Formats: sequence, C-alpha cells, structure tokens
Amino acid sequence: MANVTGNVAAYSITNQHVSPTADLPSSCVRHIFKPSTDFGLSTGSTPVAADKIVYTASGTGTIKGFHGLVNESGSSASITMDLKKNGVSILSAPITITNSTGDRIPVDGVLTSTTLTSDDVLTVVLAVSSSTGMQGPFAWVVIEEVSVSA
Repeated sequence: MANVTGNVAAYSITNQHVSPTADLPSSCVRHIFKPSTDFGLSTGSTPVAADKIVYTASGTGTIKGFHGLVNESGSSASITMDLKKNGVSILSAPITITNSTGDRIPVDGVLTSTTLTSDDVLTVVLAVSSSTGMQGPFAWVVIEEVSVSA
C-alpha cells in the first residue's frame, strides 16, 4: 500500500484501504451509540412517571436524535418524554405520545442543544397524564462521539 501525503476526497477511503491490524487512534474514528430505556417496564406494562439516566459522555460528541414510542397506544392515553442534559431539557418541547399516535410509531424530538462534552449526563424523563390501555414506553438517543476514552 502506498503512502499518501495531502488530502483525499471525502469518503474515498473505504475498509479495503485500511489494514485490519492498523492501530487507529480513537480520535480518528466516529463512534455511534444508541442508549435506550424502557423505564424498567415490560412491553405489556402501563407507563408510570419515571426518569432514567441513559448516558454519560466519555468525550466530545453530538446528539443526532431523540425518539420515543409505545408498544400499545391505548384508548385514552397521553404521555410525554423529555431529554435532559445535566438536568436541563434540550428539546424545544417534550415529545407527546397519545392514543392517536399509534402502536410502535416513533415520535421524534426537536433538539435545541446537540453538543456533548466529557461527563455530560443524559436523562430521559417520562411523564404520564393518562394511560388507559397504553403499554410499553420506550425511548432512545442517537449519539456520535469522536473521541472515546477508556
């Protein structure tokens, strides 16, 4: 394999160009994480108010998305899910899931802050207004970290 000095076109280096034994530093690799929570409930359990720590950043990164759904949307139900960084909401508004949302339909949050630094803590907060027939709340975050420490 030839050595290259200079710039190459974006995405032009693929797996075939990197040796499986290459000792790439973590700063050269993007790490995608999808921490999630079922709030300690089974897919057949009625939602109850809860908050769960889902992630602690080990380096700098970017929150790419926040999503929530329920396994069964019920007949008369409404819940919200909020994403907090270090105790402060980072959504324009909590996502709302109601009986009209549908079963297993992801609802996307609108992020107002996407940056992460080392030791930032992400928490998902579930609030319940009514839960008749609703079951199995689930939420997840999509995170990209550039540098991960041990």
